[in-house]
Amino acid sequence: MMRKSLSRRIAESMRYKILSILFLMSMVFVSCSPQKKLAYDFIKQSRGASVALYLPDELKKTNLREDCDPRLFKDSDLDEKQIRDTIDARTKILNKIDDDIFLDVLFASFKETLKDYDLKLEYDVEPDSLHWIVDLSHIEVQEKTPTLISDCGIEGNIDMFSVTGINVASWFELINGEKSNSLFNEQDYEEYLVDCYYSLDSLNNFLTNIRLNVITIEGFYDFAVMLGRLYAGYTYDFFMNEYVKKEMLREEKDYSDDIYLRYDPYEGYVYPTWRDRLIPN
Repeated sequence: MMRKSLSRRIAESMRYKILSILFLMSMVFVSCSPQKKLAYDFIKQSRGASVALYLPDELKKTNLREDCDPRLFKDSDLDEKQIRDTIDARTKILNKIDDDIFLDVLFASFKETLKDYDLKLEYDVEPDSLHWIVDLSHIEVQEKTPTLISDCGIEGNIDMFSVTGINVASWFELINGEKSNSLFNEQDYEEYLVDCYYSLDSLNNFLTNIRLNVITIEGFYDFAVMLGRLYAGYTYDFFMNEYVKKEMLREEKDYSDDIYLRYDPYEGYVYPTWRDRLIPN
């Protein structure tokens, strides 16, 4: 009887948690229904809209690798050239980036993705509700050495691994004829752990064996393709949410900035998001 009672309580607790989650999800869905209706209105009205995209002439690059910190060489016997050569040898991506290739790939991906939203790239137009300007004024690329933590499959044993990561931070100015908006976004391209296990050496000491999915310059240019797609979608979502906000306020309806909508052009539906978006700068 005790087991049955306990299992029943566990089942009831799980049921309560599931119902609570479903209730919260339904509340979000209901609360954003008027906004979603306006979002679908925007999708219909914006078909064929024009977008002008402007990119910076070059990237700002910052090396933040811990093993490239100039303070490491303060008391070394290396001269300036040897220090530069050492830092250059330890840097994996930053010193191999061709700015023109990265920006061309990002531009082409952005332009191609616009078609999925029934938009087109066009210049020499005055910004208005159907003519948008996207000024990606500044892009900073940082190379870092974040730390991964893993137990390698043995509970209680913690191992830390230093890997290479690239952070791309972008600053936007979005204009639709009514106002100019400053926004920001950052994305990471990082190495990650594929496999991790222990073995013993001849003295029965533990050896940690790891296999990483390493980042490459080719992979970084593929990352630029992803960024172009993402930025095109984020741009569309921003103007869609601006339209929804304007119409909600014009109709004197309750509006909350906490509800931000994204549009999936491939599935044709609108859904709420909290972090997957451009952030006001």
